[in-house]
Amino acid sequence: MISRLLYSYIIREYLKIFFAALGGFLFVCLIGDAAERMNDFVDANAPARLILLFYVNQIPYYLIFILPASSLIATLFTMGQMSRHNELTAMLSSGVSLGCIFRPILLLMLVVSALSFLANETVVPRTNEKKKEIQDYQIKGRPRPVYGVRKGVDYQGEQGRRWIASQFNLATASFEDVKVLRFSGPPENLQIDYRIDAEGARYENLGHWSFSSGTMRYFSSDRQDEWVVSFDRMVMPDLLEKPEDFVIEIKEAQQMSFSELKAEIKRKNRNGLDVSKDETELWIKTALPVANFIIVLFGAPLAVLRRGTGPGVGIALGVLVYMLFMGSYYLTRSMGYSGVISPVAAAWTSNVVFAAAGIIIFIKVRK
Repeated sequence: MISRLLYSYIIREYLKIFFAALGGFLFVCLIGDAAERMNDFVDANAPARLILLFYVNQIPYYLIFILPASSLIATLFTMGQMSRHNELTAMLSSGVSLGCIFRPILLLMLVVSALSFLANETVVPRTNEKKKEIQDYQIKGRPRPVYGVRKGVDYQGEQGRRWIASQFNLATASFEDVKVLRFSGPPENLQIDYRIDAEGARYENLGHWSFSSGTMRYFSSDRQDEWVVSFDRMVMPDLLEKPEDFVIEIKEAQQMSFSELKAEIKRKNRNGLDVSKDETELWIKTALPVANFIIVLFGAPLAVLRRGTGPGVGIALGVLVYMLFMGSYYLTRSMGYSGVISPVAAAWTSNVVFAAAGIIIFIKVRK
């Protein structure tokens, strides 16, 4: 049984390299991002304080992606150094198995994976939202949307309805120049049932929508016939949308937590929309944090397999393996977006492949 002292030694040596690699990768990412955005900052005459605040909020997002690389580099480097100094040989000769030697690092990576998932659920969505606010409204000077007033409404509502309007005002619960289209059928073959075109619409106290000065077109099931009805006022009591629905800001997947994104997917599913991209991003939120553990499971036996090589080789090998991992991750993600493979497969394929490869290498080096 490996002693606590040996556990502490392995973890201490590992963390030295882990934090050094993490800082190095983060520095490269921030410098590269700054070089790419420099023209935008200069053109907007952005003050240094805002630029600094922007990158403070950028850090959590980058950390989620560079944690696996740092974990792998630290594993290869630590195990490589222990091998070169014959520490690994001494441990094995004293009856300590490879599994026991790897155990403290793997347990540490389980903790890192859990913390990564927690951060991706809480910190990252908020900082991504704050980063977008700084970039769009404080640096680029775009006008902030007025709360309760939304221009250019294009909202996917309940039961296949799509609302389009030039403006919505929450205070008066009313639309200007509004269209409502009702669709039915599968996403790949949507059929329009009816269309309302009106100068305005208002949510009445009785809980229904009232449309003013417009027309309503009905379409037959075979789309061969169309009926048009003109109206000065028309009440639609069966519309389930509420006024507050139309002022909810649509967020990107990276600005939502797992639960928020899951709720958004359910809403889109109810309306027959394609959710392949959203479901892929949902499962990526579970798969990417676990990559910290998976990539170490792959890297630890690989480090033993290449005993005797220098630290430079370990770093180069770590970068190469990480590039292969992220390359496969981006490939399967794009396939998930397009619906070629299932969202679960798109998110987890890289993890499964590298975990299987790591187990195979571990069995080989044990013999």
